[in-house]
Amino acid sequence: MFKIWKKHSINQMNIIAILFAGIFAFTSAFVIIFNEFREFNNEIATIEKSYIQNQKRRALEEASRVYRLVQYQFNELKEKDESTIKNLIAKEVGAVLDNSNSKGYIFIYDKNKNVIYKSKQIKYDDSVITEFIKIGKKGSGFVTFETIEQSKSIENLAFVKFFKEKNWIVGSGMYIDKIDNVLAKKRDDHRNKITGFILKILTLTLFLYLASILKYRYVTDKITKEIRFIVESLKKASKKYTFIDTSKIKFEEFKEITAQANYMLTKLKEKKSELEDLNTNLESLVEKKTDELQNSVEYTKHLLEEQDKFLKNAIHEINTPLTIILMNIELYNLKNDKNPYLLKIEAAVKVLENIYGDLIFIIRKDKVDNKVDMINFTDFVKSRIEYFKDVAIGNKLQIKSEIEDDIFILFNEFELQRLCDNNFSNAIKYSHINETIHVRLHSEDESTIFEVENKGEKIVSVDKLFDRYYREDVARGGFGLGLNIVHEICEKNNVSIDVLSNGKKTVFKYSFECSRRVE
Repeated sequence: MFKIWKKHSINQMNIIAILFAGIFAFTSAFVIIFNEFREFNNEIATIEKSYIQNQKRRALEEASRVYRLVQYQFNELKEKDESTIKNLIAKEVGAVLDNSNSKGYIFIYDKNKNVIYKSKQIKYDDSVITEFIKIGKKGSGFVTFETIEQSKSIENLAFVKFFKEKNWIVGSGMYIDKIDNVLAKKRDDHRNKITGFILKILTLTLFLYLASILKYRYVTDKITKEIRFIVESLKKASKKYTFIDTSKIKFEEFKEITAQANYMLTKLKEKKSELEDLNTNLESLVEKKTDELQNSVEYTKHLLEEQDKFLKNAIHEINTPLTIILMNIELYNLKNDKNPYLLKIEAAVKVLENIYGDLIFIIRKDKVDNKVDMINFTDFVKSRIEYFKDVAIGNKLQIKSEIEDDIFILFNEFELQRLCDNNFSNAIKYSHINETIHVRLHSEDESTIFEVENKGEKIVSVDKLFDRYYREDVARGGFGLGLNIVHEICEKNNVSIDVLSNGKKTVFKYSFECSRRVE
């Protein structure tokens, strides 16, 4: 099934477009119906709330009116006995209500739940009267309850007030069951509206679908015919270079395609003619180019050989004066006290010698003897520290070491020197002045740990540190080769590298495998 959909034909694309149109129509209808339903629920909630609020307002107004009437009558009759007051007030309230258009009912109870006046014979439990009295004693409030009328339960809402002169409860009740009829009518209207809306959407969707099918069939047939004509014409053109007849094309887009195809045929004819001319002289051209290429290769090879010879000679020429300078400095130091100026010269020369060692490694790394020997790592590190001691002093630094005795490793001595020297050189170059460089060498489980620690600026890009030509601080000079060489040597000999730099100190830690300590 999925293979069919991978064939992007016009028919398939039209079918997909129709399917998406149907999905869009269905989604739109669903969204509209959902919004209608949500608005209907909001309207129902508003109507119900408004109805309850309106009934509460009526109950409050009726109860307040009766309360004022009772208060007025009591002030007129308060000298009479209890029974007379109750009867006259009940009579007066009844007379007033008979002449009003009240839609609710009125009730007055004394503190013993005795009826003083009740406008309608409404049945409700004794607990309802208890609730009236409970609310009334607080001053006033609303009470919802049910009454039984014609064997039917009806929901009611009443507002009660406390007539404190006689400890009576004066209240007015309203029916709130009629809201169900109102809401039922609203639901019926909404249901009819949604049904009509769905029918209209279905009718419109069906109409659009049929119209799309007809248009799809018509357009597809036209497009398919023209595409077939173009394909057949291109097949003929590929054999005989005949142009496509654009007068038989109706669609503007296809006219442009055929025009471009005819233009390409013109160019192909021209290229064919050029190729035929070229083929006649191809053999001589190939021989000529082959000779030129051979001469170019030989010349390039000659240049590389001369370049390699120049670099070797240049490095050899650098090594000779460096060696002479160092030997003379050592001879001078043996005969005389150390001179501070000469000490700086010696430090600079040793830095140059370290750079020279890196250049030798780069040039000879593919030709160097990879022979490994059992090296006394302890003595080796001590000797290299002694070598760089004067360089450190010249930079106002000192080197302290913590080195275990009799640690041996299997390693190439030339590579080990490059690893150690580049770490010492970098530690000196990037340390703050008047600080101490710490060198540690010790055994740990099955490995030998070699660490060089200095106090300098925090390394920002540890991940780039071992890239060739990368320099963390350009102002301090250098070629950016030393740590790249160290990384190559470590990868080759399975030595793991860990770098810690936090602004307080920088530590390069190397873990050598296959080492041993001789007891």
